[in-house]
Amino acid sequence: MALTTYTFVAFTADGRSPFLDVRMLEAGESPEAHARKVLDEHLSCARIEVWDGVVRLFEICRDPAGEDAPA
Repeated sequence: MALTTYTFVAFTADGRSPFLDVRMLEAGESPEAHARKVLDEHLSCARIEVWDGVVRLFEICRDPAGEDAPA
């Protein structure tokens, strides 16, 4: 199976980036699901950006209005 390396960059509400997670996912694994899991595990973070190399794919936000779908 082909693996793709994604970088999940976490941001706090004030724009700091306390950590990032570099993860290799198989073709059937969802980077969106992993981003949501990371956001759920790190309550201090407001959003997760998902990158494939130098390309920003999408962002998952902790948004009470429900607008946390990929951009």
